Amino acid sequence: MEIKTFLSEDGAEIKYVDEGSGKVVLYIYGMGSSLASQENFINVMKQHCRFVVFDQRGFGLTKGTGTIGINQSARDSQALLDYLGIDKAILMGYSMGAAVVFSYVEQFGCDRLDKIIIGDMSPKLINEEGWNLGLYQGQYTREMYEYDLEEIRTDYKRFALILTEQLMYKGTPDQKRDFSGNAEEIRARILAREHNPLIEQALFNGLVDLPEDHQIHNYDYWVTMANADFRDVLKTINIPTAFIYADPGSGYRPEVAEYMHTQVKDSVLLPMKDCSHMAAAENAPQYIKYVCDFCGI
Repeated sequence: MEIKTFLSEDGAEIKYVDEGSGKVVLYIYGMGSSLASQENFINVMKQHCRFVVFDQRGFGLTKGTGTIGINQSARDSQALLDYLGIDKAILMGYSMGAAVVFSYVEQFGCDRLDKIIIGDMSPKLINEEGWNLGLYQGQYTREMYEYDLEEIRTDYKRFALILTEQLMYKGTPDQKRDFSGNAEEIRARILAREHNPLIEQALFNGLVDLPEDHQIHNYDYWVTMANADFRDVLKTINIPTAFIYADPGSGYRPEVAEYMHTQVKDSVLLPMKDCSHMAAAENAPQYIKYVCDFCGI
């Protein structure tokens, strides 16, 4: 990949790739990813379209300067479209990247977008006040969120390993989840279970075993993502939208996508059967086919 640089609206240097030709798809990856970790996906997608991806602040090759969080990533997305002179694009986000898409729509609307793809995400992560379609298939409470904020600052690896474990394995909403143990015990628990070693490696490298400055940046991403409520934003989406979701899932239950489908008039449901939150890696052919077919590329 040819890594390029542009200056965002506040002067921050953002690293990005712009590969392929044809319809423009701006892809926003999730927490723990980077241009390097997405290279295989980029190499596939550039054969079908003009595929644009950037390293969000504090991830990969982009330094964590200026404001950090999903709302800033949305502004950097708009700044990149401006820089490249792109009038219309398909905006695609997976996991935290989908939260960036929600924030983009909240800040800028849909005028410059042809279509939207939301990958396995909820518009509200904290389950409270009758809402039970948030993180951990409805089990993530505000008390847990507040605890996580403190733990990111004081015991980051334990926070990241719990998140990794909870997202890796398929489950159901009524299944009891294990949030016990210290960092070493949780890591051992993960390694003792049968799973795709490539997924384990990607999560350990991209989410868990990070330098201290990156850990600090993830605090800001978690605050802006987990404390957001984008349910009202869904009703403002007036362009074709696809909800790709894991079934039975691990981070979120399928009913999340079904709920969003009722809120966005022109939308389709694209289930990744027998998958966890790591569906894009667990069944890459199906995932790529969904994306290409919906985009018409």
